[in-house]
Amino acid sequence: MLDPKEIDIEIARLEYGESSYPAYAKLATLYTIKNQMQKQEPEMQNRTYEQAYSAAPAEIPVEVGRYGDSEFLREVEGRNEEQVWGIMDDLMDTLQVANPRVYNGVMRKIRGL
Repeated sequence: MLDPKEIDIEIARLEYGESSYPAYAKLATLYTIKNQMQKQEPEMQNRTYEQAYSAAPAEIPVEVGRYGDSEFLREVEGRNEEQVWGIMDDLMDTLQVANPRVYNGVMRKIRGL
């Protein structure tokens, strides 16, 4: 099974790499695969919901609180924390490939907390 994160990482690597016909051909293929996978996601989500249904009460999603006035923090305020962290994880995976120096700096700051 193809991993969407791996596809995103490879797309980022090719977009920031050398401009050549073979690279563009690989990008076209990866974007086609990604688009097809996204079309299939709603079908999979519906099946998962139906299979996971039970009489147990649903978990209440945790929302992001107010932490500052930057554009990013204002945008995530009140959003589902799990979904925001999923987006940030994808961003960090892409950053690790596209700009390892910045990625390592962010990781160093987090470890220092």
